Amino acid sequence: MRLAGSGSRFEMPFHVVKRLDTPRKTYWLIKIAGFFVALLLAGLICTMLTPGSFLRFYQQMFIGCFDFTDIEVLMSLLETIGLLLLVAFALAPAFKMKFWNIGGEGQILVGCLATAAISKFMNASDIVIILVSLVTAVVSGIIWAVIPAIFKAFFNTNETLFTLMMNYVAMALIALCINIWVPSGSQVFGLLTNGGLPDLGLKYLLNIIIVAIVVALMIVYLKKTKHGYELSVVGESVNTARYVGINVKKVIIRTMILSGALCGLVGFLLVAGHHHTLSTGLAGGRGFTGVLIAWLGGFNPGQMILYAVLVGIFQNGSTYAASSMGMSSSDFSNIITGMFFLVVIASEFFVNYEIKRRHGVNGEQGAKVLTVPSYEGQVSNASALKEEASETIEEVKPVEEATPVVEEIKEEPQKETKVETPKEEIKKPVKKEIKEIKKPVKVTKKASKPAPKKEEKKPLKKVASKKPISKTKKNNKEAK
Repeated sequence: MRLAGSGSRFEMPFHVVKRLDTPRKTYWLIKIAGFFVALLLAGLICTMLTPGSFLRFYQQMFIGCFDFTDIEVLMSLLETIGLLLLVAFALAPAFKMKFWNIGGEGQILVGCLATAAISKFMNASDIVIILVSLVTAVVSGIIWAVIPAIFKAFFNTNETLFTLMMNYVAMALIALCINIWVPSGSQVFGLLTNGGLPDLGLKYLLNIIIVAIVVALMIVYLKKTKHGYELSVVGESVNTARYVGINVKKVIIRTMILSGALCGLVGFLLVAGHHHTLSTGLAGGRGFTGVLIAWLGGFNPGQMILYAVLVGIFQNGSTYAASSMGMSSSDFSNIITGMFFLVVIASEFFVNYEIKRRHGVNGEQGAKVLTVPSYEGQVSNASALKEEASETIEEVKPVEEATPVVEEIKEEPQKETKVETPKEEIKKPVKKEIKEIKKPVKVTKKASKPAPKKEEKKPLKKVASKKPISKTKKNNKEAK
């Protein structure tokens, strides 16, 4: 930033530096601070909507999550956390492989559709309906997930857009089925009376047990099996995986089969164990929320469980607080949950970067002002500079005065080297030496490029003028 009316530039007293290695203590302090900031902002939002409800919001939020006098409140919280966690574990294997499966919402919806269809049209006992609807929901989720996996493996399509569009296709398919199955045109499917999961004495208990078992199996799958290791190898480098001998196409399809099966299971639990009905919004955004939980958790099971618990607390607590204070529970819950994710994602900036103060020129901390040279008045001095340059040019001697000296130096060695000898005596040894010199020249022509003819003549003349003359003098003396 340049200061007005001056040639100096002002730099901010702080600058951002990337962290090379974030200590674990710093990491968790930033995450905890982000959680409390999200809580504070939630209270402020509630106060803006209903003035004077700042402290009451936190009280109602706590009751909506941890009311130990009503066991159903606690079971509802555990069921919400469990379904979110199951969706996150369904998407984590694909994300670990760098296959961006954004179609969890659609895979859940087709599982809901398959469960509702079996429960509505199949006439059998509840156990048979439950088993058939479970298998149908899982198979439906697998089919919905394998379609983009095949296109990615064999045609290298963009899996992000493909899986995202499949969500809208699933919603349109459910709307079409409801129009056909409900001839009144009310768009209300109604409650299903067959194929519901038993309560086992407590509401949602069977859902929680199923989720706990599947999550435990998924942790073992990701950490202790060969398939889990192959996921990490393919995610790091596809070329390395191929070099090692891993069939990348097989891994992609196998992983998406697993993701689709778990999302179909979530759809089965929503219809048979929770809502007992069908609608286009039955998934409730769990497919997209699971993406955020898996990504924020870094595909680490422990961190994914932690984020699922926090999101469940915000969802159930804000829903109960909104209903007790006369607000729309679903809309307010979505606002609070979205704000929570916004703050947590923003805290990732402080995990990866740190803000440091700049140091001044004399070692003092603070803002730093850099002076920039001004160019005012330099144009007016241009003529003076030209005059000085012309004077210096006149003082230098011209090149013509130095040329005669060079010519004299060149002529002197020529006079010294002249020797009066008979022409016949000079010609014979010159011919011999020319032959001797030509022989090595022929050898050098094979190894290197031939030199131009003009360059070859010069050394021959010099040799003929010096060495042969000395030999001829000796021969003449001996002859005398």
